[in-house]
Amino acid sequence: MIYINVKNIDDSLDYILENNSSVARFGDGEIDIISGNSIPYQEYDKDLADNLRKILQTESTADFLVCLPDVFENMERYNDFAVNFWRGHLAHYEQLYKEVCTSNWYGSTFISRPYIDLLDKTKSHNYFNKIKNLWKDKDLLIVEGETSRSGVGNDLFANAKSIKRIICPSKNAYRKLSKIEEEIINYADNRLVLVMLGPTAKVLAYNLCKKGINIIDIGHIDSEYEWYKMQATHKVKLSTKHTAEFNYDNDITFEYDENYNSQILVNIN
Repeated sequence: MIYINVKNIDDSLDYILENNSSVARFGDGEIDIISGNSIPYQEYDKDLADNLRKILQTESTADFLVCLPDVFENMERYNDFAVNFWRGHLAHYEQLYKEVCTSNWYGSTFISRPYIDLLDKTKSHNYFNKIKNLWKDKDLLIVEGETSRSGVGNDLFANAKSIKRIICPSKNAYRKLSKIEEEIINYADNRLVLVMLGPTAKVLAYNLCKKGINIIDIGHIDSEYEWYKMQATHKVKLSTKHTAEFNYDNDITFEYDENYNSQILVNIN
C-alpha cells in the first residue's frame, strides 16, 4: 500500500488560516482526468490533464497549498462506503500516485468534506466553525457552476461581509478557462475567491494565486453543510441545487431567490 504524507483536516485548516493560503484540492475525479478519462461533468482534455499533473507535483508553500484525500493511513476514521471506495481507487491508481505525488507533504482535500464520510461526526461542528473562519468578515467572490447555488438556503456564508458571484458552466467549465480567469481578475479586488468548479478550480487556483489573488478551491462544501445541518447518515439528494456525487443534476427545482440573483456579477454561459 502506498503512503503519502497528508495533513489532517484540522492541521490543514490551521495552516490555511495562519498563512492566508490559496488552495487546490485533488480528488478521485482529477486523478481520473490525469490518467486520460472523462468524468461526468468534465470531458477529458489533454491541456487540463497536463496542468493537473503539474500542480500535483508542486510543493506546497504558505502561499499555495496542494491537497490530496487523507486516505493513506487511519482508514478506520471513515464509513464502510468511503473505505471501500478509496481502497478500490488507490489499488487502481497506485502507480500514478507513486509517479506524480512526489511532494514531501500535502494538505487534506477533506477540508471541504468534513462530515458525511466520517464515522465520528462529533468533530464536524468544530470543523465547520473553523472553515467559516476562512471567510469571516471578508468580502467573497464565489465562482461556481449554475446549478451549485452554494450557501443558498443555509447560513454557510452568513459571517462573510459581502458576497458576489460569477456563474460558470456546470459541465465542461474548462472550455471557458480563460474567460473565467478574466472575469475573476476583473472582480477579485480585495475579495477572497471561493471556487466550486471541479477540476477547473485547481487550474484557476494555481494560475491566479501567482497573480496575487487569494483563491480557495472549496468544492462541495455546500452539500456537506446541508447534510450536517440535517444530521444525515447518508448522501441525501438536495432538491433545489446541485448535490455532491449526484453528478447529472436531474430533477432540480430552482427556487427564485432575490438575494442570490442580486449577488451575480456575470454569468459565463
